[in-house]
Amino acid sequence: MENMGQRIGYARVSTEGQTTQQQVYELERAGCDQIFVDDGVRATAKNRPGLDAAKEALQFGDVFVVWAIDRAFRSTLDAILFLDGLMDRGVEFLSLTQSIDTRTPEGRKWYIDTASWAEYERAIISRRTIAKMQEAKRRGIRLGRPPALDAQTVRQAYRQIRTYNRSIRTVAQELGVAPITISRAIKRMEVAA
Repeated sequence: MENMGQRIGYARVSTEGQTTQQQVYELERAGCDQIFVDDGVRATAKNRPGLDAAKEALQFGDVFVVWAIDRAFRSTLDAILFLDGLMDRGVEFLSLTQSIDTRTPEGRKWYIDTASWAEYERAIISRRTIAKMQEAKRRGIRLGRPPALDAQTVRQAYRQIRTYNRSIRTVAQELGVAPITISRAIKRMEVAA
């Protein structure tokens, strides 16, 4: 890709447990002048500050660079609209892992096909995850984080609040949890009773 501008890189990971280090390394190797990052931001999130900042930085003649196309877009439509916006501004697109050159009709088709496959893959993963969660619930397996308070502590907190008229906030501070944690635990206890 010949251009006269800068290479603006973008990296994203969906969860806090993942890291953008590999993507940033590859973007640096590809000669990116600036790299914008969204850590712990899902592809479907509407608010992606790193991507918004990258868009702002792009000028005529620049190249927008991603490690892989699924790092940047929520859907196939989002990818198409994004590419149209880039082309209108005289900006090229480069995906390092897919070697997509959007200056040609074939490159644009490959771009759209790749975005479509990425959207399909996300949908399949989501469907499998939901099915596994439903199966786990059916078998009585508790999902999510473990409770912050055990049953005995919840009963003691309940007694402090109901019998001794102490505030939820005070009891929560003493236990080192948020007031909403106490409220939810008491509601669960009342429903179970």
